[in-house]
Amino acid sequence: MARQTITIALITAAALLAGCVDREGATQPASGLFGTLLVPAGGTSRRLPAGNYPAAFSQARAIMGQYFAISSVDQDNGLIKCLPKRLDNAPSDRLIGGSPTRQVATMKIVRRSSGRIDAICSVQLQRQSSAILRQQSLLDETYDSVPDQTPGEVEAATTPDQNDAWETYRSDQALENKILNDLEQVLRAGGA
Repeated sequence: MARQTITIALITAAALLAGCVDREGATQPASGLFGTLLVPAGGTSRRLPAGNYPAAFSQARAIMGQYFAISSVDQDNGLIKCLPKRLDNAPSDRLIGGSPTRQVATMKIVRRSSGRIDAICSVQLQRQSSAILRQQSLLDETYDSVPDQTPGEVEAATTPDQNDAWETYRSDQALENKILNDLEQVLRAGGA
């Protein structure tokens, strides 16, 4: 009896770690521990009313371009990455002053084996922190006792941008849903 209880507990834990499974047997990429590997920080997932992957991807790119400047597009993997967008009117984390805030957005169009197409939109809100990033030297293990790099070469950043550390503090689910609603509406109107 104890062996059965342990077996059931292990199966339940494995199912929770792997993420939720939908009715068609496809793992949802935006949920579970392993879902964050496809799109950074999860995101909002939606089934698209399109049966044509190239048309769905093209419309997704156009919609993302209305909200953000696109930095890279990979149609083979269905990934659209955007440049960070600075937010000037974001709520401050301090009483006086405040850290700069930005949005980082990504969309992934997923073609399922069943023929359906899903879109996963992730919009993360990030704050600039005061942590100093240090560059790791690839040559930490030298075989002689004479150092060949100065501490400045090993630890110092070369530009002010490299001293910036951004940490995600929450998702903007309202904007994720708005982008997905716009995409769904365009695909329904176009009959893609």
